Amino acid sequence: MQAENLWQSFSEKAGAFVESTGQFVQEGINPGGYYKAVWCRDASYILRDWFLCGRVEDVMHEMLFIWSHQIAAGGEKVIYGRGSPEMQYVSQVAGSDVHKEFEGALPSTIFRGFSEVYAARPDIDSTALMVSATAWALDRHLKSGTSLQAPGADVPGHAELRMSAVVARPSVVMDFVVPRLLRAVEYLASRDVDGDGLLEQGHNEDWMDTVLRAGKIVYSQACWILALGSLSSLLMGLGKNDEAGRLASMAHRAMGAVEDVLWSEKDGTYADLLDTGQRSLTQDVSMYLVAVTENASQLPARPEFGNRAERTLDALKARIWKDKWPLVTEKELEKTGPWMLHPNEYHNHTFWPWTTGIEMLAHSRFGRIHECHALLSMLASDDTGAKSRAFYEWVNPVTNVGSGAYPFRTGISAIRIAIADILARIKLQESR
Repeated sequence: MQAENLWQSFSEKAGAFVESTGQFVQEGINPGGYYKAVWCRDASYILRDWFLCGRVEDVMHEMLFIWSHQIAAGGEKVIYGRGSPEMQYVSQVAGSDVHKEFEGALPSTIFRGFSEVYAARPDIDSTALMVSATAWALDRHLKSGTSLQAPGADVPGHAELRMSAVVARPSVVMDFVVPRLLRAVEYLASRDVDGDGLLEQGHNEDWMDTVLRAGKIVYSQACWILALGSLSSLLMGLGKNDEAGRLASMAHRAMGAVEDVLWSEKDGTYADLLDTGQRSLTQDVSMYLVAVTENASQLPARPEFGNRAERTLDALKARIWKDKWPLVTEKELEKTGPWMLHPNEYHNHTFWPWTTGIEMLAHSRFGRIHECHALLSMLASDDTGAKSRAFYEWVNPVTNVGSGAYPFRTGISAIRIAIADILARIKLQESR
């Protein structure tokens, strides 16, 4: 099929997918299914989706709720350590010293009356992705020149925390949130332990909370770069040029460090550098390609990036795709924790619609329509016997059986966000 026809087919599939999934993402910012609390990383995708759907006031309200739970000295109860092998997978209540150490970060999960940091330290991606989503939404709203109205009483959410008067005044929202975004950035910057521009993480301190990967992780750097780029753009729009320039410089340094440290010429791809000294390729390295191309005019990439990005996408197809299934890990994992996972279970060599949406977006940024069409076709397929694969948290590629939370709003929203970006670029190209 010729490229023009492929884009047309993609657009038709994409339109049908968006129309059929809208109702599922409107019901709350929790991930869906049996997940009843608020996970900050998941909420970052759902809120972006809401914003694109025009639910601006609701987005502002939920952002206020989430950032009111930012960890602070003397703040609300925080438990931590359940996902940490160093802590024997046992939760502890954070004392004042831990609150101070974690200050500025967002928790992994917000429950009623307390928050949880899943591992020994806050996830890098939970905080970074919410910084990015919040700054992105505020920046877009600021540039649109429209005013906010207080949300209606019939909007679902945390009614007891609804600050109608505050939400009705964008300047108050900015005053509340922006200082918290800056504190979050300072916390994240402290995770660069050795000063090389890359954030180090411990075991299970990202979305794959059973894989036990620790070290310098490409995906986590990508989330960090997205946070810096989005917040820098917002601050520039607010006239805070010096601070915006400082964050842009930090983003440039992080991008350069990825090129210098996390590019593997031998493997022809960006790859994690684990604390064991080993290299590891996972599907979520595609997030780095998205991050670098997200604010390309503001944060230009190094000259070698384009060729390396293409080679990385080729490597993902060659090494991550198994029988046309794009999986989250290249190989079956030898060890997992705190749960012992069988092959093709949860994070162990399975298909995740959430990260596949990110990979689809990465391919689109480099005009790779065949891959975009193939991935969307797989995501939208209903041959699992129920809804499309996109509705499941994860799918076993051997049995083609969906598992986990259902319907999983995070995955649905991630795909819808990618589709919105891709269709906007198609429209822009057609107008030229």
